[in-house]
Amino acid sequence: MKTAHDYLLLEEISKHFDSKRSNFESVYILACQHILEPQAKMFELLVDFGIPKTNIHIFGKIYSTSKEVLGELSEAGFNVSQPDFDQSISFDIEHAENCTKQLELFLSQIKTPSKAIILDDGGELLRIVNDRFDSTSKDISIVGIEQTSSGFRKLEKSQLQFPIFNVARASVKLIKESPLIADLGCNRMIDAFKQYSIVEPRILVVGLGPMGSNTLSIFKEKGYFALGYDIAHHDKSELVNLIRDNNINVVVGVTGSNILNEEQLQQIKDLLDYKLYLISMSSADREFPTIYIRKNGIRSSEIHGDVIWDNLVLVNNGFPITFKGNRYESTPKEIECTIGLLYGSTLEALTNNEIRQLGFIDVPNTVTDILDKHE
Repeated sequence: MKTAHDYLLLEEISKHFDSKRSNFESVYILACQHILEPQAKMFELLVDFGIPKTNIHIFGKIYSTSKEVLGELSEAGFNVSQPDFDQSISFDIEHAENCTKQLELFLSQIKTPSKAIILDDGGELLRIVNDRFDSTSKDISIVGIEQTSSGFRKLEKSQLQFPIFNVARASVKLIKESPLIADLGCNRMIDAFKQYSIVEPRILVVGLGPMGSNTLSIFKEKGYFALGYDIAHHDKSELVNLIRDNNINVVVGVTGSNILNEEQLQQIKDLLDYKLYLISMSSADREFPTIYIRKNGIRSSEIHGDVIWDNLVLVNNGFPITFKGNRYESTPKEIECTIGLLYGSTLEALTNNEIRQLGFIDVPNTVTDILDKHE
């Protein structure tokens, strides 16, 4: 596969594990990932390291998959799939169904005894594997890898039956990734302001975790009118008045959960005599009541199109504005650190047969040390 970047950091991580290269015919990978060029490069390197290509099963998320990269992985012989977009159901429902389907297909093709590495983005796949552990673990050694904070939160209170590398809480990811993604999102939103001829954006950022705080700071530094609101410390019912009283015309959801219910949305729609743009900066389509808006509004046939319902505009179909179906979203160089954490954790899971601790475990220091030194 031709790439836009040399991925020297991933190559450096490979060299660290060079002495442990082998024929890993009894190792299988089930990966729920954004299907983009950097992730595809990681899968290529795993094959180079000794995992048979046919043992790697990949499925994407409908809102982030690059059709170009999906086609290249398929042509290269990987087991890769992508569900169709159904506007009538939420992403979370579709994704849970697809995770179950992909896990069943994966298990039907495993030859035992074996090791299964479950590489997840969002925690849903790992949750299902954990719930079915007793029926799936016979003659299969399972190691998980979770890369997102939302996935970590989904799983942290569960009684986990196998080890999971906690990429989400690796300090290098927390420090480097949030500002990077926030900057990408803000640039995309500024482009949207021009596209929609929003002359004076008045922005409300809802959710002030690392991503939301960075987003708010960037807008303020650029001179925009921007307010922050953290629903973790305030009543969500205040949002309607906050939007009305401050003439907010752009709401940015960065919570990873629903911030406005159908009743509130109807109130806002009736109160305002101008257009209100609803933009997600988190994950899936859960920041706003997207199914309700799609049902009542003028829908786009494109997954990254907008939904217009009178004076409400659901940008990018309610999916994160940081995903537009491109070959890569952040530049490969910018996101390589995160991919390095995934890749290094996968190689550790692949080569270390002495991992005994159940539940979340840290990414190995040898991997994070390489990333810390990387400029």
